[in-house]
Amino acid sequence: MNRYLYILLGALLFAACEPTTPKQPDVAFCFGPVEVTTTESSASIDLLKPYITLDGVKYDDAVIFLEYFADGNQASLTRVTQYSASNIEGHILFEIEGLEPNTRYEGCICIEDSKYGSQRGDRFPFTTQEHISTCAVRCDTEVVAKGIVATITLNSVAYLVDGEEQEIESVALEYARRGATIEWTMLDVTGKQLIELPSNGDDYLYEKSKYLYRVTVTPKSADLEPLTSEQEEFETEYAEVTVNISQPVVTLQGDMLSVVVDSVEVLFDGVKLDDYHYLDYYIYYRESGGEGFVWDSELDVEKEDGGLSLKLDADVFASGKEYEFAAVVVAGAERKVRMSEITTFAIPEQGGNTPPTPPVSGDADTSDLVGTWHLAQWRGAEPSFDVYMSITEDGVVTLYQRIESRAWELFYSTVEFEDGIISGTYTDGVEWGASYSVALDGDTMVWTDTLDATDISIYTRAELPAGLPQSQSAVTRSSVERFL
Repeated sequence: MNRYLYILLGALLFAACEPTTPKQPDVAFCFGPVEVTTTESSASIDLLKPYITLDGVKYDDAVIFLEYFADGNQASLTRVTQYSASNIEGHILFEIEGLEPNTRYEGCICIEDSKYGSQRGDRFPFTTQEHISTCAVRCDTEVVAKGIVATITLNSVAYLVDGEEQEIESVALEYARRGATIEWTMLDVTGKQLIELPSNGDDYLYEKSKYLYRVTVTPKSADLEPLTSEQEEFETEYAEVTVNISQPVVTLQGDMLSVVVDSVEVLFDGVKLDDYHYLDYYIYYRESGGEGFVWDSELDVEKEDGGLSLKLDADVFASGKEYEFAAVVVAGAERKVRMSEITTFAIPEQGGNTPPTPPVSGDADTSDLVGTWHLAQWRGAEPSFDVYMSITEDGVVTLYQRIESRAWELFYSTVEFEDGIISGTYTDGVEWGASYSVALDGDTMVWTDTLDATDISIYTRAELPAGLPQSQSAVTRSSVERFL
């Protein structure tokens, strides 16, 4: 019995001397959702920073890292330990570079602690974007511009895909004058280095103007689209203009004065042109030794067969007077006047044929309209031509007009005037183009076409200017446009 007690007492003493093992905490590994953004060669992985809890208390001293590998190739496993703070509070960001385009990867976030062990989160897949080739046009250009022509040199034209040159199918050059609207002219310049503008019969360039140009390259590969370079600009200068004009030959042919200029040659930058944006031909004339000795008239004339020709009513010129004539070219954007040598011509004294006279009387009572009138407004605007009219009491209308040229034309008419409506017939038997409703208010007279209410002519009383012809031409020119 005693022996048993000793054994029991010894066991109790041994148990009392054995050390006590501390209680292990409840450890939990906490992972949050992962958001991945990719490019063709990189990935950005944003997540709430993982952590460990000990008995529910956050423990933040563990090591966080990322592992990833290409899909189906765990041998390519890569560990990333560096991360940065995300833009979202409490989040971290892993950045991966050097990935293959259009490739699926798998990754997972890991927590590792020397005391509490390690754990991996759920695997998450991500796929890089497909590679999109970068295409570009390379073209170094050099422009030399004059007044109406320019030369463009193309150097190193290439179609590049990711920096690599491709075979070229064609090259096109487009150019256009800068303005409110852009109208491109396209040239096929495949295989050419030096391009002259204009080309293939296109219009010559405008002087002192800005132009845009661009190059379009089409590759041989059907998988690639044509590309156009950025627009570039050049500016033309004033053209160097050279003019050669022969002296006018003036002759009297019946009742017409003939002015002939055998040859007119105009060169812009050495290019001979008969027609251009800034090119006008004129015949100037004036009375010799007149007051101020200025040119009385500037008559437009068209160039034909290399020269100029113009016919004028001899009645425009005073009998027995001497006149001077010159051929004139106004050329270039600077609008400089180039003039021929002057020809002097004396108008013979009147004699021989007598031009026809107007009827001595008419058949209408136009006493309310008697006087001389000047056209002040036509169709609601100031006319670009000149018309005077003289009306007698017995119904004779004398019409002075400058419509087709700067020389005055003279026509006579007899009229019918009844109930405010006037119509007339010229002395050569041609009827007026219309009849008119007449309204008179003091020194203002309004004529309205009876068939076209928009054709309104407003006349005001005025004195006839000096220099009007005093008689009609012996031969009335039926081709001349008449105002009435």
